[in-house]
Amino acid sequence: MGWLKYHISDEGRYFNGKQYEISEAEFILFGAPIDSTSTYRAGSREAPQMIRLASLNVETYSFRTEMDALDLKIHDAGDIPQTPNINETLNRISNIVSEIISMGKNPIMIGGEHTVTYGAIKTLKTPIVIFDAHMDLRDEYPCGVKISHATVSRRVIDELGAENVFIIGVRAACKDEIEYAKSVGLKYKTSREVMESSVKDLIKSIKLNGNGIWISIDMDVLDPSIAPGVGNPEPEGITVTKLLDILECIVMNNRVLGFDLVEVAPPYDNGITSIIAAKIILELACMISKWKTRV
Repeated sequence: MGWLKYHISDEGRYFNGKQYEISEAEFILFGAPIDSTSTYRAGSREAPQMIRLASLNVETYSFRTEMDALDLKIHDAGDIPQTPNINETLNRISNIVSEIISMGKNPIMIGGEHTVTYGAIKTLKTPIVIFDAHMDLRDEYPCGVKISHATVSRRVIDELGAENVFIIGVRAACKDEIEYAKSVGLKYKTSREVMESSVKDLIKSIKLNGNGIWISIDMDVLDPSIAPGVGNPEPEGITVTKLLDILECIVMNNRVLGFDLVEVAPPYDNGITSIIAAKIILELACMISKWKTRV
């Protein structure tokens, strides 16, 4: 437990209100309260603790999986220490995720800004499904900055290749990003396509190779009328129900190694986005727990 023991703080408030020992846990959850590259509405560093609080106040029975989330064996390892050095943060995340996977556990990371996903992917080198309103394919943003929340998908593609990345819910991009996506053959679905398509048809288009996948959920994939407390809200998003329906089909058809949920910005709403985030984490963990032995 090198990195988990020495690089994660324990705030004493456990996700879902229960704490299993690492040895018996199925999932190891940790927070990455980082928003040092946020360029519009900062505040996602407050998300891990607010989502933990919300998790203590939502009902835990999942009608989708017919499981009670209270039965999930989750060890909450607390939050990684904050640092203004984004590269140091990403290295810590890489080491922590690698350690969790080496123990045969499923990592759950709560951001923080979306940049933190790059830390997980750098060590896993596994295909990824990203739910995001934004393409995040700029090579630099702001000018001269290669690693930021607006370049995260570009850096992930640098690591994995475009054939191992699928983005769902896109509705915000610049011309350069569209041209880059076409040039590398990136597979993506817009939010309009998602809302107008059946989940069955959408899942058929997600073809990723490998022994497992990572899932990244940027909460701005949801419509801001549903989840207003995010760093970069964009109109015409998808619904929570559609998101969970898609996640359920992905989990049923793939071995999910772990996931992250990012970009909740608690200062910009009354807590509703944190509540939705907690519910999504609980539902997705139930799905993984139920279906992991089927693939």
